[in-house]
Amino acid sequence: MRATVGIIIVVIIVAIAILFVFAHRRMARSYGIVQLSHLKCKKCGTEFDYAWIPGVSFTSVRLGNSRYLRCPVCTKWSVFNIWNTRVAPETHHCDIRVGPS
Repeated sequence: MRATVGIIIVVIIVAIAILFVFAHRRMARSYGIVQLSHLKCKKCGTEFDYAWIPGVSFTSVRLGNSRYLRCPVCTKWSVFNIWNTRVAPETHHCDIRVGPS
């Protein structure tokens, strides 16, 4: 009986966390909080844009102002400084874009 109650509580907590993350992402897109960084892979030299929402990241490992990302072309992992490479999403256009639209 106690195990069943514990499982139900865990399922409810996980469901609330998932709903919070999706609500945060939707609000961030609605209010224009999505940031855009123009990055260059150190291994293959490909330039690409990485769209990200502050505080929410499922496509990278957060390391302060940097992210550990996989290059969309050569698929090798590298550390990219996304904070210092930010660009304006309205005016900057690149052929390759990764992350939420």
